[in-house]
Amino acid sequence: MGVGKTGMGQLRETLGAEAVLPVKSIAYDEAFGEIARSKPNVLIVGFDDDFEDAVRLGAEVNQDYPAMTMVALSSASDPNRIRAAMRSGYREYVVLPEDGELLRSAVHEAVYSSGQEDVDRGEVIAVCGAKGGSGVTSLTINLAAELCPIHRVLVADMCFSMGDVASFLDLSPSRSIEDVLRDLDRLDERVLAGSVGVHPSKVHVLAQPNEIDEHEEVKGDAILRLLQVCAESYQYCLIDCGVALDEATLTTITVADMILLVTNPNVPAVKNAWRRLQLFQRIGIEADRIRLVVTRFDKKSQLSIADIEKNLGLKIAAKVENDWKTMTQAVNEGRLVRDVSRKSPASRDLSNMVTLITDHDEFIDQEEVEKKTSPLNWLFN
Repeated sequence: MGVGKTGMGQLRETLGAEAVLPVKSIAYDEAFGEIARSKPNVLIVGFDDDFEDAVRLGAEVNQDYPAMTMVALSSASDPNRIRAAMRSGYREYVVLPEDGELLRSAVHEAVYSSGQEDVDRGEVIAVCGAKGGSGVTSLTINLAAELCPIHRVLVADMCFSMGDVASFLDLSPSRSIEDVLRDLDRLDERVLAGSVGVHPSKVHVLAQPNEIDEHEEVKGDAILRLLQVCAESYQYCLIDCGVALDEATLTTITVADMILLVTNPNVPAVKNAWRRLQLFQRIGIEADRIRLVVTRFDKKSQLSIADIEKNLGLKIAAKVENDWKTMTQAVNEGRLVRDVSRKSPASRDLSNMVTLITDHDEFIDQEEVEKKTSPLNWLFN
């Protein structure tokens, strides 16, 4: 079904015999009633001229018909619109004619999986740092290794400038995430499996290239497609977002099932954690998806657990003790922390974090934070 100014002629040309389309597109205010009557497998909604109506319709349909495949259709890639589409429940954001194959694939999958629950889709966990040196990569790979004994786990390096996941695990995969994105039109579980490196712990790694190279900024719709295939292929996909706030990481954060915000117990790191939280709120990230993790913590830390929780308005979900010697050795030797020392306090804490991912416990502080005054004002007075 096409809603809004979707360009039915272009849709017919793109989809051919893949779908039965209505004679003409349906107005937004008439769409919900028609959906209830005909219950289509796929809903294609125009995003060019009536963006707010398209987002509103998507949210309403997603609430009442969560199994329906919704596709946002546009004439241009726009990161803000892509993120809005994902938040309101659209599965794909396609730009025609460039994304014709992606649209055909979405329609084909929706038709042939009709009536099946999406129970096999894995979870996407975005791990992002408040500032450089927070320990995002180390946390990501070690947590992934703890999940591996009973789960299929992928670590994807989303830091396109200086990603270090492969070197942290002493891996040299023959293909990288950039290779995968270049082959996006044929990306599926088989292609993805042939593009990852496999660590002895059984963690699969989609790495950045060994050499730094100039590249165009990755588009949000490409990242979205990549994450969808990853989630269809693995039970848990841990995405190392580093500290960058580019289109790739913002798209990842927007669609992630859970966000681990990693900070250290010092004033600059907590200040930047607060800034990240404000950004998450502005772009519509729900608080119940965020888990605050404190790394390099000890009793002599500049800020206490109570200080951090009070001023961020968020309970600390997990902390990793400051075990500098073991962590440094692990990084320098390309080994997991547990392989350096199973008795390490950091190894113990990382092992205990598994339930943070698997049990979905709530850690949100329900106390209201002052809206007019920064929660961190006391740090800078």
